Amino acid sequence: MTFYAAVHELGDFSLAELFWAGRAVLASDPAAYAPYALAFAECFSGVGAGEDLPPAARPPLAVFAEEADQSGRPPRTLAVGEEVLELPEEARVIASAAERLRAKSFAAMTAEERREAARMIREMRLRLDRRPSRRRTTARTGPFLDMRGTLRLLLSTDGEPTRLGRRRRRIRQRPVTFLVDVSGSMAAYGQAILRFAHALMRVGERVEVFTVGVRLHRVTDALRSSSADRALERAGQAVSDWDGGTRLASSFSALLRRRHGQNALRGAVVVICSDGLDHDDPVELAAAMARFQRLSHRLVWLNPLKADPRYRPLARGMAAALPYIDDFRAGHNIASLEGLTQVLAGRGSSSKKGGRP
Repeated sequence: MTFYAAVHELGDFSLAELFWAGRAVLASDPAAYAPYALAFAECFSGVGAGEDLPPAARPPLAVFAEEADQSGRPPRTLAVGEEVLELPEEARVIASAAERLRAKSFAAMTAEERREAARMIREMRLRLDRRPSRRRTTARTGPFLDMRGTLRLLLSTDGEPTRLGRRRRRIRQRPVTFLVDVSGSMAAYGQAILRFAHALMRVGERVEVFTVGVRLHRVTDALRSSSADRALERAGQAVSDWDGGTRLASSFSALLRRRHGQNALRGAVVVICSDGLDHDDPVELAAAMARFQRLSHRLVWLNPLKADPRYRPLARGMAAALPYIDDFRAGHNIASLEGLTQVLAGRGSSSKKGGRP
């Protein structure tokens, strides 16, 4: 309806003006500029869905005035009838630089691209799942009778029962716990996941973050800084085995021995980020993973190696952990982290068995 009103505001308009009017009201997010341009070209060029439109509604339109070159740069212009429309940098018809960056591996990014990826992580729309708590609270309506509240009401009515007090379960955010591998092979991915965890801590109240490598370190307090760069700097100072080896079984067992660690796992969505190249005993790792699965609500493993279609989880550590994982993902780029946000928001499979590989 807004697009319909915008067209009538134009009066006599060219096809190029129609393009910009439609983009102004239909593509409010810059990420939608490229898909909108493709849909506009399809609709008004007689290709695909546009074939069924009446001839009067299909002005002549060349799909693209120039094709993308071999470097992958998108075309600069869009031919609209006899008019060649110059597209700005952020509205190129093919995937924009931001779209390409979303699909690029963290390990392959340049320093400038990492800064841009950090900004994209910081600006992600994050939402955490909520669940009923065991504790109850007073409410106007609810499935539980509030005896104490009812007795207090009787004092104000001289013992005459007028209304029964009710109680219901409190709704709380589901806890999220990150276990991030900071070994040498995970350096680029670990920093990105820590930035993601920092962004999540800005919107959630029950987020715990641990680093695993040669030893276990809790970095939740270090990440509480409002600045992500400052938070990572403090985390780096707190972690003594950064860029070291990988001993997942020892680190996981150390977490299970801590009372605070078990509390962080109980009922939580546990996200492990590691390539699974563990030097510990796989039997010990399997035992720790079995306890993780019993304690947690959902067990997610991010392995950057999974981004390669040829990857098979044949390493001893990964093979030992795989049977206990509910959700096995790559976690190697921005797009995969956006998929993880759906799981953390409770939009994934609610059944633990349903999400296993």
